[in-house]
Amino acid sequence: MRIGECTDIGRMRTTNEDSYFSYLNENLVGGMVADGMGGHNAGEVASRMTAMIVKDTIIQKFNPDLNYIDCGEMIRRAFVEANAEIYEYARHHKEAEGMGTTASLGFVYKNKLITVHVGDSRVYTVTDSEIKQITTDHSYVQELLRRGTITPDDAKTHPQKNIITRAIGTEPDIKVDVNIKDYNGEIVFICSDGLSNLVSDEQIFEVINKNDDLQTAMVKLVELANKKGGNDNITCLAFDLKEEEIGV
Repeated sequence: MRIGECTDIGRMRTTNEDSYFSYLNENLVGGMVADGMGGHNAGEVASRMTAMIVKDTIIQKFNPDLNYIDCGEMIRRAFVEANAEIYEYARHHKEAEGMGTTASLGFVYKNKLITVHVGDSRVYTVTDSEIKQITTDHSYVQELLRRGTITPDDAKTHPQKNIITRAIGTEPDIKVDVNIKDYNGEIVFICSDGLSNLVSDEQIFEVINKNDDLQTAMVKLVELANKKGGNDNITCLAFDLKEEEIGV
């Protein structure tokens, strides 16, 4: 098994409102990235609360007798719990009004890749031949793409590409996307939009495949995002499992 992770404040922000965690045991391996938003450091609070709630849920409620569908449901419910707690926090703290966060999680369990996400932080899989985005952004630009109003090239430079249509904590109820697919030893890569808005999928693919050490690859990707402007907080993590480590 290999893992790498890196976060950076970037070159334009005064605080880092991204949060992340990785989790490793003999049955479950993965991590999550959350990208907070809101004034007066409220985004930092929202992303940190979400990361803490989701990680604590996994620690307290996971057991290896769960099937992979129930494991995904356990994590989905943790996202819903985080949404409720952040929404209530904002209601009682005026300075936190409008606070929220994205959250994108990827875990390998029983030879399945489970992804759970809200917002536009992304989960990819990377092999030596391709990179594939697994999550679908909950964003205004993604909606324009779905309708065919703009092209993928338009989306890369669209002036409203940072507008998200779904976030944890901004509404009393939240729809959480869960996806389960076969895991075949790919590298799982998770990042905030501070990276994906500046570093292309092709560049992510190239950096990861040029560096056997995933920690080195993550640091280089953050450095590349900063070289390209670093206009947001930047967070990424990646992991993979060898064939003999993949549970059945």
